[in-house]
Amino acid sequence: MDIVIIGAGNVAHCFGHLMKLHGHHVKQVISRRKEHARELAELLGGGYTDDLLDIDMEADVYLLAVGDSVIPEMNDQLRLGRRIVVHTAGAVPMSAISRISTNTGVMYPLQSIRKEVKSYPAIPILLEAGNEEVQKRLFALAQSISSTIAVMNSAQRLQMHLAAVFCNNFTNHLIALAKFYCEQEGRDFSLLTPIIRETFLRLDKFPPESVQTGPALRQDEQTMTLHQSILEHYPSMQQIYPMLSESIYQFHHSGE
Repeated sequence: MDIVIIGAGNVAHCFGHLMKLHGHHVKQVISRRKEHARELAELLGGGYTDDLLDIDMEADVYLLAVGDSVIPEMNDQLRLGRRIVVHTAGAVPMSAISRISTNTGVMYPLQSIRKEVKSYPAIPILLEAGNEEVQKRLFALAQSISSTIAVMNSAQRLQMHLAAVFCNNFTNHLIALAKFYCEQEGRDFSLLTPIIRETFLRLDKFPPESVQTGPALRQDEQTMTLHQSILEHYPSMQQIYPMLSESIYQFHHSGE
C-alpha cells in the first residue's frame, strides 16, 4: 500500500520501518518540525513536508502517528474526504478523527516503542474500523507487519491501554525507583538484574498471581515496618510501599 505518515516520533518511526520492510511504500512524512520529517523520510525513501496543505492526496492509508493532544487539532484542520485515515492512540476514541474522513480507523500498537531501538519486539495491534471495507483493508495492512491483531472498539482498547500502563509504565517506574535508591545508598543495582529478569521470565510459564512472593503476601508486619522505617528520606517510596503491600494482600486474600 501507499502510506502517508503524519508525525515523526516513536510510533511513526516504528510503523514506517515495518511497513517499508514488508513491501509498503511510505510516500510522504509530515511533521511540524521539518528536520524531523526529513530525517524519517530519508530513512523510508519518501517525500516530506511540514505543511498539511502539501499533503499527498494519492495514498491508500493516512497514518496519524501523533501525540494524543494533537489529534483534536488534526480533526479540525485536515480534510481527506473518503480516504482511509487511522490514528495510533490507545486512549483516544476513533470518533476523535470523524471530521477528517468518512473512512476512519485505529491501529494501536500495544507495545512500548522507542525509535532508538531498531530491532522491534513483537507488537500486537489493536484494530478498529468504521466499516467493514476499512476493516478489511486495515487488517491486511496490520497483518503484514504483526502476527497478533485483535479487533476492539474504543472502550475495549482504552481498557487494554490502562492495563498496559500497569504492566509497563508503572513496573518500569518501580524499577527506576529501586535503581535510584541503590545509587543514593551506594548499593550495586546490577545485583538486582537476575531477580528482575526472573520476574518476567516466569510469565512464560506461570500466571503472575501464582508466583507472588514477599512480605506483603505473607503479612510479615515486622519486615514491612522495618522497610518503611529506612525509607525516611524517600517520601515517594515510603508512600508507595504500604499502598502496594495492602494491594497485594487484598488481591490474594479478598479476591480483588
